[in-house]
Amino acid sequence: MNVRNTIKFVSSDIKMSEESEKRSPIEIDLDSNDLDEKLTPFYRFTNKILDIDNLVILAGSGTSLTFNKPHPSPYVAPSMWHLWDACQKHDSNLFRLTIEATKYNTLQTEKDEGGNTKPDIELLLSLCDSALAVGCLSQTRTNQVSKFLESAKKIILLKTDFTDCLVKAADWISHDKFIRAVGRRSAQQQRLKLFTTNYDLAFEQAASNTGFVIIDGFEFSNPSYFNPMWFNYDIVNRGQSKNSEGAYIPNVIQLYKMHGSVDWRKINGRVRKLNADSEKGEPVFIYPSSNKYQTSYDSPYLDMMASFLEAVKQPRTAVLCLGFGFNDKHINNALTMALRTNTEFMLMVATKDPFNETGSFNKDIRNLLTSAINHGDGRIAILDSTFEQLSKLLPERRSTTPEEELFKAFEKITASIK
Repeated sequence: MNVRNTIKFVSSDIKMSEESEKRSPIEIDLDSNDLDEKLTPFYRFTNKILDIDNLVILAGSGTSLTFNKPHPSPYVAPSMWHLWDACQKHDSNLFRLTIEATKYNTLQTEKDEGGNTKPDIELLLSLCDSALAVGCLSQTRTNQVSKFLESAKKIILLKTDFTDCLVKAADWISHDKFIRAVGRRSAQQQRLKLFTTNYDLAFEQAASNTGFVIIDGFEFSNPSYFNPMWFNYDIVNRGQSKNSEGAYIPNVIQLYKMHGSVDWRKINGRVRKLNADSEKGEPVFIYPSSNKYQTSYDSPYLDMMASFLEAVKQPRTAVLCLGFGFNDKHINNALTMALRTNTEFMLMVATKDPFNETGSFNKDIRNLLTSAINHGDGRIAILDSTFEQLSKLLPERRSTTPEEELFKAFEKITASIK
């Protein structure tokens, strides 16, 4: 069965329908002959995003799900459903007892296509947290739920530590292309800030593949401990230090892992980077549950969130959201605040099925963004695409602009006068 290679795009550039008084997304067949003409609105908006002074990427689970192509195993990167399935198969009896103890089948009101109670690992873990916090369970039930919760955390970390399984260069085409397209910035622009809610090491590996240096808040030493001051540091080439533009090396990315990482461990009160399979210390990550909003205000997550809040307040800032369903309240609040208060703020959302009323994309955010677009807000655009499709479309166009050439010539003249 052939699947159409299409995307959908909407922005204020799209003509409003006279019947509905709305801007409906245009569907673009990526295999069509007149593709360049059809992609004009998309490239017009994308070029504004890429050229802006302060470019921020917000990457969700959809960026990692692009690895799930035909492989020997059913999947590589786990979706929420995969995590549910893995927890259930690990200990089916304990899973059943936890479902009963938390009254999941009663409290989960959503049904799947077959009319059965819809699996939702985030809801289940949230109910576990709530039941343990309230203390309404018997001692036996408390032990069961606690055991399941600890088991689920280990399974989530194990399943999201998958990058070593991807050994072929073809597996990394989308991530490598993306890093090359957005990572290299001119000396007049701020470093790319890449925020991700994923625990995996996909962006670290892609940076290594493409020769980029990651500044992630950890010291360049061994052992490597987290220190948020490192986000204020940069890397220069001292051999070119006489040239103010050439001093800063171009291939540096700031990476903020907002929900932790598979290779972070807390040891003696400090967060240390270790191998993902290390048994030392306590894993540092925010597992999917309703409590992640409160947990995000503990360090090191607080440092990441503070950096995100500061970034979206800056003038001439653009946020490119990739594979992100806007199901994190603390992040949503920061972005909606920026849209309200920062007149030079731009937002582009690129994820799968953002226009699907029954999909997982946050309904309130969809209504907010589409309403703004319908009212002519030129700062916002929405793209229905996979991460793989977007990466193929992004232009690798980090060539020198006429303005930069003029700046170089002026520097040379000034140097010769001196």
